[in-house]
Amino acid sequence: MIPVKQHIAEAVTICRVPNRMTDMDFRHTSIVIAIDDAGSAGRALDRGLELAEALRLPVRLVHVARLSQAHSADVRRIHIADIEQAAGGQPEFELAADLLNRSLARAGEREVEIEPVLLGGEPADALLRYLKECDRPILVMGRRGQGRLAELLLGSVSDQVIRHAECPVMVVS
Repeated sequence: MIPVKQHIAEAVTICRVPNRMTDMDFRHTSIVIAIDDAGSAGRALDRGLELAEALRLPVRLVHVARLSQAHSADVRRIHIADIEQAAGGQPEFELAADLLNRSLARAGEREVEIEPVLLGGEPADALLRYLKECDRPILVMGRRGQGRLAELLLGSVSDQVIRHAECPVMVVS
């Protein structure tokens, strides 16, 4: 079987809906937008906000910080108001706070409720755990496009999430 993503243009949005979803599952309660510092994250943010406005759903703006073992055990979810206080000079937190604040500013005057969330750990694992806590979300995320060799050796966050998420996933390149 040949992976679909090898045969599509870079700017295409890929959506996956799990096979095991029932009609009831299509009454989604939120849009989870995963952001990082990649260029595609800005496009994913825009697309996710458009979707949230169209469906009139709240947004959970999620960033996963790769924290040291000492911190990732303590920090699973931190609200934006607490990030700067928790930072205490730790660059991971300061970068996360800056990224979330820039994303909130980019959201601007959208007619949508936004809750920023910081997760700690490995991005794919943290996102998958968080999605299980949410009630019938739709995930929107970007794809780094780090190249086939790097993806073969390291794997890609979007690939792992697409394979294992139990909710619809929209990947924006």
